[in-house]
Amino acid sequence: MTCLNWPREPVPSGPSPDQPLPRVPVLPLGGDRDLSTPLAELYKEAAMAPLGKVVVVPGAAHSVQVRAADNAGRQAVYDFLLH
Repeated sequence: MTCLNWPREPVPSGPSPDQPLPRVPVLPLGGDRDLSTPLAELYKEAAMAPLGKVVVVPGAAHSVQVRAADNAGRQAVYDFLLH
């Protein structure tokens, strides 16, 4: 509901959604109870990134880095940034 009052912005043109991403590490991270970003979307994004690695945090919803009781999401981000 917070976002309803945000001003609309034009969408910038960019790469086609079907175009593979550059060869850079990508970490799609989500919870298996996230209603905002279904797991299928994480895997879809990772499939477009040659170096994509999906991490799913069991029992977590949205914002797994901040709100999840399990430390797995935070650890995955920490490991990702160090390597």
